[in-house]
Amino acid sequence: MHYSIERITTENYNRFEDIVYWRVNSVERTPTYTSVSDAVKNELENKDFYVYAVEVENRFVGWISLTYIPKIGIWGGHGHIFVDELWVQPDYRGKGLAKTLMKKADELKEKYNATGIRLYVNVNNPTAKGLYEKCGYVEDGQAYFMEK
Repeated sequence: MHYSIERITTENYNRFEDIVYWRVNSVERTPTYTSVSDAVKNELENKDFYVYAVEVENRFVGWISLTYIPKIGIWGGHGHIFVDELWVQPDYRGKGLAKTLMKKADELKEKYNATGIRLYVNVNNPTAKGLYEKCGYVEDGQAYFMEK
């Protein structure tokens, strides 16, 4: 299977919206070409924010969202890369695409000379936990995911 990885920018954001629609609604839609809002443009221009999508057969079938989080104190000015989201369309799972997307986190770790890479995985998602373990991640305690 031939694939490529693209960073999401304002130029290809409409195609990214199509895969988000696919994830949320479990059905593809005809590609849309709406203008990109100023709020989205602002997020995409953040120098520490990265979204990469994997393209197969001229459509995005998965993505990863990454952020560099600066740290000081005991971290000595070397922050962490945080994996915020990782998703691959079910028909394309088990083909190594998620592992390929996870390599983008490793690349950013090197770019920023970051201390490490962090992520949360839902306890009800053992498949994702298995993927992360195959990518070299280990469980390091337990945490509650909280939002406000």
